[in-house]
Amino acid sequence: MRAIVIGIIAVLGAASAWASAPVGPGKVFVGLDGERVTVLPLTPAESQKALLLVEGTGGEFDGMLLPHVISDQGRGNSYTTQWRGRDYTTFSVRPRGNRRAHYISVPGRRDSIEVSYNDARSLALEPEALYARHLKQKADGSLERIMAFHRKEEVAEQEQSFSESVASLNEKCGTSVTATIDWRTIPDERLKSYSISSFCANPLWALGELCGSDVARKAIQAQVSQVACQFGEAVKLELGEGRLAWTTHEDTPNQQQLASRLLMERLEPVGGKGESLELWMQREKTAVCTDGKGHYVVVAPSGTEGGSLSYGDGTRFVQVPPPPRSLPDNYFLEPRFFAKRMNPSFRGLDMRVYSEVEADLEKKTCSVRCGERTVDFELLDGDAVQALLRKATFERNPREFEPYALLRDTRGRYYLVDRGFHPEDQKIFRVFVGPKGNLRQQQMLDIVSDSEGMIFSTKKGELRLVLNREISSMWIASEKKLELRVVPVEQNLPLIYNELGVYTGVRLGTPCDDQ
Repeated sequence: MRAIVIGIIAVLGAASAWASAPVGPGKVFVGLDGERVTVLPLTPAESQKALLLVEGTGGEFDGMLLPHVISDQGRGNSYTTQWRGRDYTTFSVRPRGNRRAHYISVPGRRDSIEVSYNDARSLALEPEALYARHLKQKADGSLERIMAFHRKEEVAEQEQSFSESVASLNEKCGTSVTATIDWRTIPDERLKSYSISSFCANPLWALGELCGSDVARKAIQAQVSQVACQFGEAVKLELGEGRLAWTTHEDTPNQQQLASRLLMERLEPVGGKGESLELWMQREKTAVCTDGKGHYVVVAPSGTEGGSLSYGDGTRFVQVPPPPRSLPDNYFLEPRFFAKRMNPSFRGLDMRVYSEVEADLEKKTCSVRCGERTVDFELLDGDAVQALLRKATFERNPREFEPYALLRDTRGRYYLVDRGFHPEDQKIFRVFVGPKGNLRQQQMLDIVSDSEGMIFSTKKGELRLVLNREISSMWIASEKKLELRVVPVEQNLPLIYNELGVYTGVRLGTPCDDQ
């Protein structure tokens, strides 16, 4: 919309030519699309009053000579009239850079209209004729119809807007909900100041939004047939026997979000007595896939507590450790399967040791990739997912240890240190020594850790793992020192898991355990 400026002029004193009417010489301001506003100051100038004639806006102010009060705003002025019993600023003068700009506002237009002074139209004005037209509009009641508050008409407009929200709800939810507003709780001043239909429509909008979910829509169809709205001391929502009672208050923000949260607490999923609707809606977004051989993968929405991926037999599931934050939730570390074609350095990660689950609820497809091998899984339908997940149990990942450090001597013997996998177990360490494929766990006697490194004392020797790279790590047995070379763990995960023998046959709690 192009901005149109409405001009306002304060005239100091009335010219003798207009002595028969209390108006001074006026000014006309014109917008880019032909909108016009005429400003006629009333005398005496000290009264700070004027008549404004708006034309060309297509609104209810067009053609009406409405009385206005002029207010000094410091660097500008505002002209305020009464519209439906409310103060309404039709015209304003505001600073704009190094000049003053003129704006008009009219009901039905969201944006103000910028207008500019028109000298020719201003000189052609006939103030007395315009004043006489104002008196006629005042006498025939046309001004009163615009300026006065008419409760019956206001209520009818709000009811119409409210009924549109009800119709939208019923269309979205496939319902036949009826709704009412208790107008006894809404005095005139509240009706003048607030959009009653909006305050009362908040639960309707929340219901309509929830109906984007199949399980929520079924719950709404079964449990909501009436909505009753009133104003009260505080916002609350009550639901029972098909009736939703909504109490609203003008001072409470974010009422649609509040209504949505309360509905999630009050509504029960159909067939899920005792369970929350929120849980069922989360399951609705959860993909469950099976290979038909008793192996199941659960792909929950991103951000789900406990992680997005779980793997199990359909009854008992274990949580798949989530990937680093730089990767999507459907990836998981799987060093036993090596994908040589993947990126060896993606955001600092070796993608060759990551596998993934791809599940698409819209396309109804699911697959599990372990390294370079991809297996198609069958995606269960919504009812089967709800039934399976209601009975399933979820446990933490079964892994007990993860590699911490790897070293090698010149004779090809490896020295592996691993530690507890779960956070509460990460101070538990083990030491393995031996040739590739035949590392043996050493009986631990003591562990010393300080700023210089770690010392693992075993029955057969002492492994000194030095953090300072300028000093070599070593294995000390019978006072003989054997210098060791550090083998980076992250770059050698396939070697650790597949060739050293320490983790042979150990389940990592991933969808690749049985592939």
